[in-house]
Amino acid sequence: MTIRKLTNDITRQLQPLYDPREAAAVASWYVCARLKMERYELSLRANEPVDEALMADLRREVRKLSEGCPVQYVLGETEFYGLPFRVSPAVLIPRPETEELVLKVTDDARGVPNPGKLPSKSMSIWDVGTGSGCIAVSLAKKLPGAEVFATDISEEALSVARQNAELNGVGVTFARHDMADVENLPFGGRRFDVIVSNPPYIPASDRATMHKNVVDFEPETALFVPDDDKLWCYRALASLARRALAPGGRLYVETYHYFHDELAALFSKHGMSDIRSIKDINGRLRFVEATKR
Repeated sequence: MTIRKLTNDITRQLQPLYDPREAAAVASWYVCARLKMERYELSLRANEPVDEALMADLRREVRKLSEGCPVQYVLGETEFYGLPFRVSPAVLIPRPETEELVLKVTDDARGVPNPGKLPSKSMSIWDVGTGSGCIAVSLAKKLPGAEVFATDISEEALSVARQNAELNGVGVTFARHDMADVENLPFGGRRFDVIVSNPPYIPASDRATMHKNVVDFEPETALFVPDDDKLWCYRALASLARRALAPGGRLYVETYHYFHDELAALFSKHGMSDIRSIKDINGRLRFVEATKR
């Protein structure tokens, strides 16, 4: 079998799940990763035969893809903010939108465009609900002068996050903590310059509108919140910020586009000021930042 035929066969098998363009993109991503090729090599090497010794593993993995398993889980890896990350079904797959959250924190720390907004050296950052560690590890990599801490309720997620810190050669202090526990704080009651979080925020009723490869494979506790208590994570984060942020410290969160007015009121009630909603690259309200008074 040639590389071209393999790629075309995978694309065809994925088309019941994806539109033709997305199916082709997933097939190309998978083939390049498994054959250790750059994307541009697909056309240059299209007529090369695929090593028969690989075919049994490839067929098994393609079956998983055709059942809806995300390509990142099949490969066990992905990229986030230009860095490699390991992923498993224990963690949410990092999204490109969350890269913008990391960029916002790093820009503020570096004084872009407002010099002196955050201390870029010796600053302390707490990533609440770290999952794969993508936010914490990326911040540690891009802000080498910072001390980065990260928590999650899941030991399985923390195991993945620790692997990613090691993979990227950064030091992050991890601890198990339930964000709902606002009384017993980790890290010895330390005060932080930044608390950042991409918590669960999708209402459970939205599950029916989402793609099979998300709802059937990614951890639901990292995605969904009850319809009757959609903001519980943000109440917890506001309480954690009130207790654990240093005066003038900043809280950054990712959220649903229609939660912003409610979050502004919630954060203000918990002693936050300079509350701003920020759009993502697609022009949709995505992030909220606030300063502790």
